[in-house]
Amino acid sequence: MFFYKKNKLRKFDKTTNKLRIITLVFFLIFVSWPLTVLAHQPRIVESEKIIVNKPEISKAYYGNLSGKPHTYIISANSAINLYVNILLPFNEGPEKNVLVNIFKNDHFLVSLSPNKEDWKEFFEPFGQSMYWQGPEFKIRADAGKYKILVQSREKKIRYVLAIGEIESFKGIESLKAILVIPKLKRNFFKESAFSFIFSPLGWGYILLLKILALLLGWVISKVLKVSGIKIQKEYFKRLARHIMVWSGIFWIGLLYWAVTTSWHPIIILMSGLALFIALVSWCELKVSKQNKT
Repeated sequence: MFFYKKNKLRKFDKTTNKLRIITLVFFLIFVSWPLTVLAHQPRIVESEKIIVNKPEISKAYYGNLSGKPHTYIISANSAINLYVNILLPFNEGPEKNVLVNIFKNDHFLVSLSPNKEDWKEFFEPFGQSMYWQGPEFKIRADAGKYKILVQSREKKIRYVLAIGEIESFKGIESLKAILVIPKLKRNFFKESAFSFIFSPLGWGYILLLKILALLLGWVISKVLKVSGIKIQKEYFKRLARHIMVWSGIFWIGLLYWAVTTSWHPIIILMSGLALFIALVSWCELKVSKQNKT
C-alpha cells in the first residue's frame, strides 16, 4: 500500500512537471513571437508631461488634449535619428486643428501644422484601425534636450504622436500591446474591440491561448486520474450531451465577451477549457454510439 501511494505521487509529480514545462514553453514562444512588422509600441498618455525613453525605438503615444498642451521630453546623450509624425483617429476628421512644435535646448526647431489637404488616409493592419496621417519630421539630431509640444485650438481632440523609426517588438512588449490595443479601440477610437480579431496579432494570441487551454485541460484530466479522483462515468455518460451543449455555449460566450471587451487572457483560457470539456463530451457520445452499434 505504501509503495502504491508512493508510485502515484511520483506520477503526480511527473504530470505536474509536464504542466510547468508546457506552460513555460508556450510563454516563451509567445513573448518571443516576432512582431517587428507592428509599426509602433502603443503608449496611453496619462499626463501633460511625458518623458520619452529610447527615442529611436518606434512608439505611438495616444493622447487627449483638452485645452492644455502635452509636452514630450527627449534627453539625448549622443546623436540620434529623430523621427516625429502626427496622426489623428479617422473619426476626428482632417479639418481638426493640431499643432506640433519641436524645440532643441529651448530653441525653436520646426513646426508641424497640417492643413486639411495635408492629411492622408492611413490603415494600420495590426490594430485594425484607420487614421489621418499628418506631416513627418526626420533629422539626424545632435546630443541635447529636445521638447515636442502638442497643442490645439480645439476644446477636445484626440491625437497620436509617433516617435522613432526602429521597429522593436520583442519580449513582454508583445503582451503589453495585446492588452493595450483593445483599450485603445474602445476608449480612443470609439469602436468595438472585436475588430482586433482580424489582426494577425489578435487571432494569433487567441490561437496560442486556446492551444494552451486544451493542453491544460488534458493535464488536469491526467492529474485527476493519477491522484485517484474519479468521475462517475455512468453519470457523465447520461449527461454528456447536456454537458457538451452547455460547454459549447460557455466556450462561445466567454470568447465573445473577451474579444468585445478587455481581451483578458484568463477569460480566453476559461473559454478554452470550456471547449476542452465540450470536445471530451463529444468524444464520449461518439464512443457510446459505437458501443451501442
